[in-house]
Amino acid sequence: MCQALDQWIAQVFALDRLSGTIEALPHASAAASTAEPHTPEQAQARQAIKECERRLARYQAALDAGADPTVVTQWINEAQRDKDAAQKKLDTHPAVPRKKQSPLDARQIRQITESLGDIAQRTQTAALEKKGPLYDALGITISYEHAERTVTVRSRPSSPYRQWLCPRGDLNPHAR
Repeated sequence: MCQALDQWIAQVFALDRLSGTIEALPHASAAASTAEPHTPEQAQARQAIKECERRLARYQAALDAGADPTVVTQWINEAQRDKDAAQKKLDTHPAVPRKKQSPLDARQIRQITESLGDIAQRTQTAALEKKGPLYDALGITISYEHAERTVTVRSRPSSPYRQWLCPRGDLNPHAR
């Protein structure tokens, strides 16, 4: 997983693609700032509900094709119980309020990118045990959907990169 992620970072932050990446990221940032947050429990419950709905559709098709109504009714009842349980789980895990953050604009993204230096090189050459903190600094979260066999990678840079200048100016006289 790390190798594929590192290759993707190297690809999108390559010098010849950097301008296009920086132009695309404000749109992604705006979409992410308005997206509804989900806890892992909510994501699992939603996935379970989708799976139950697929099962119910298959069972209905089996009924329409002439399957034994007694057997199919048992299947339908079981799928409906599973769906109701997943819905109940979803209802008991309220949405996690997200700290409001305004979307990043292209200027902010360029500043973050420049402050990170050659991030592609750093992620590819870092020792495996050092990649965790590096990914954390980039705000990278990875979620895996087992049923769909898909991986979703999100990045929201941590506050040191979002607030790269002290609002009162440089308070360290030795840094000059």
